[in-house]
Amino acid sequence: MLADGISTLDTRSPQVVLEPNLTYWNPERTPKARIIYENAIPKEEAIKSVAAGDGKVDVVTDLTPAEAHAFQGGSNAAILAQPGKTVLAGVFNENKPNSPWTSLEVRRALNMAIDRDAVVQQGVHGYGIVMPAFIQPGRYGADPALQPYKLDTAAAAAAIEQAGLKGREILLLAAPDWEGVVEVITANLAKVGLKVKADYSKTEPEGWDIKLVWHFDWSPQYPVGVVHREFFGANGTHRAMPEDPQFDALYAKLLRTPHQPAQEEIVREVERYVHGQARALFLISPSTLFAVSNRVSFVAYDTCMSELAETSVR
Repeated sequence: MLADGISTLDTRSPQVVLEPNLTYWNPERTPKARIIYENAIPKEEAIKSVAAGDGKVDVVTDLTPAEAHAFQGGSNAAILAQPGKTVLAGVFNENKPNSPWTSLEVRRALNMAIDRDAVVQQGVHGYGIVMPAFIQPGRYGADPALQPYKLDTAAAAAAIEQAGLKGREILLLAAPDWEGVVEVITANLAKVGLKVKADYSKTEPEGWDIKLVWHFDWSPQYPVGVVHREFFGANGTHRAMPEDPQFDALYAKLLRTPHQPAQEEIVREVERYVHGQARALFLISPSTLFAVSNRVSFVAYDTCMSELAETSVR
């Protein structure tokens, strides 16, 4: 039960305290621990506290790959890498004047230029998996026959040259969390004749070319409504292209389909469509990373929400 503080989308107090609800309806799951969310502690300080085992902090959420790679908790704590339903992809700015990204051949060329295994191993220190588009293999809606774009530097370079883009500098926007990924992309695109200028600021300068976007699917089984729609739908938050009537028609078809087996086939159809059209620079599914003290048994959710329903104190 909330004992002190406030935490909403717009407002968060420095500390939020939850006390056990001793009258919880299920006695077998009556909570026994007080939970304190410390929202004012600097992240670096919190990570050091977990690693030191000083008892002040037990869980730090949302570590970057670099922070997880550098973590040294010894016998006090460890990194938990949860393979959540996440997406890290590049949004092509098709709305900029004379955008080269309106060309399907160019979008496919960039997808063929990227070494996704290197993005995982070097860009995020192994904390992630390669996926064909926006759905991880084996999850609801994944098409077993759909494969990631194959690395083909020669073909990509030829397409870039044919489009008259060889030697061009492109502006790539990204959060600092993904600096390692940007370094891999920069090296890959240099091999096909493109120069990359990285911008890690929170602003969005005019004329940008590609923006790395991290997104996650918090739904049980509705990735098109939660992820694909945000990138390509008419009201999508991340859409940077003209409206796509074919995508919108598939989405409307999904909304009109009540039975789940039929729904999943439409989800696969959507995934095949955006992949075939190279509607994004498809990259990886990064792991959600936590630093966890050995004082707690922490169970992460693949929705990437910081839920504690299954977590217990040792």
